[in-house]
Amino acid sequence: MECAASNLQEERSSMDRATISVYFTYAMQAAAQAISWQFVTFFVKHDLNAPGFLELTIIWSLPAIVVMVMSNFWGWLSDRLRRRKVFMLIGFTGYAVTFLLYSFVSTSTQYLLIAVVGAVFYSSALPAGQAHLTTATDKKGERLGYFVAAQSGGWFLGAFMSGLLYDYIGMFTLYRIAAVMSIVAMVSCLVLIRDIPFLPRDETLPKTGFGDLLRRPGMSRLTLAVTLSQIGMNSVAFLLAIILVDELAGTTTFVGIANSAATIVALLTTGYIGKIVDRRGPVKILIVAYLSYTLFAAAFAMVTSPIVATILWALPIYPFSSTATTALAAVISGEDERGRAMALVYGAQNAGGAIGPVVGGLLAEYVFFMAQPISWLNMICNLMALALAGSLLGVGRRRQSERVAAESSES
Repeated sequence: MECAASNLQEERSSMDRATISVYFTYAMQAAAQAISWQFVTFFVKHDLNAPGFLELTIIWSLPAIVVMVMSNFWGWLSDRLRRRKVFMLIGFTGYAVTFLLYSFVSTSTQYLLIAVVGAVFYSSALPAGQAHLTTATDKKGERLGYFVAAQSGGWFLGAFMSGLLYDYIGMFTLYRIAAVMSIVAMVSCLVLIRDIPFLPRDETLPKTGFGDLLRRPGMSRLTLAVTLSQIGMNSVAFLLAIILVDELAGTTTFVGIANSAATIVALLTTGYIGKIVDRRGPVKILIVAYLSYTLFAAAFAMVTSPIVATILWALPIYPFSSTATTALAAVISGEDERGRAMALVYGAQNAGGAIGPVVGGLLAEYVFFMAQPISWLNMICNLMALALAGSLLGVGRRRQSERVAAESSES
């Protein structure tokens, strides 16, 4: 008995160390990403001389379309090969090479080409990591919550650092720093992370494809809600630096503070949010998130001070939506299809990342002649996402009842 208890304790300790390794690796990668993404359109506009909203829209949206498509491919391949680590390595390597090449571009066309090719490879990182963390555990929400917390720590570091240093060392140097951070993540993954065996597929059951997953109760509505919310948020986010600096007369430091303040609060709270998701169910948390996004969008459309706009942008809403969406996708899917389920959510996020800037860019170019009023579109999109989330309450209650029944039968 003592030997069995000792083995169980050793196994749990090993699992904790393995999980922490994943958190550290993705925190480093998140720092590298944050250095880049908050200044993409600002950098292309001012350093690569691409002033038109339409050109900025293409540069932001096209890589997101590639990620939307390729993340589903990588998720499918990960499930088929029953491996996660190799796809994390492919993703981290893609990020490192992409950021390094960014530091040598001289035209917006070169930037776009590198972004598109890089997206093919770095799109494999996130679905593999999320699928890895939700394997062989009932605490999916808690693990994903701490995962977002780890990413938030990285986002804080990258956003705050690049916001402070942009005016002093420039984006070309910052891209080289991002490349180094991606290399650290790659080496960390190679040395510290091991694949977790997951339950073999029952060969007597029919094969599950993406279409089958989408037909699961709640999955298509979840995917659509994520897409709509991200269309709204990305229609504004891709021009955030331009709004704060060019339209509201702030500085690049405001951009860094806006993003880093949100992420530091997320770092401190997301692990707890994950536990709430496990206790209360992901659907209720999703409703809170989309309602918060709706109210935020209305306020952001009307603000006239860069300080107030920065405070609004720093509100930590993303941890609620991210943890709840991935946790619900994990609950709906089985372990042998977890990579595809996470890829669907990630693909939906990137569909929003592609469509939002297109719609926002067209409105800014031809309707508003500026970027800030696009936030009204954000409000409308999140209202629709809120309605879809409300329709998922029945699915959430049913899944919760099934889990309680399963736990009762085991005891």
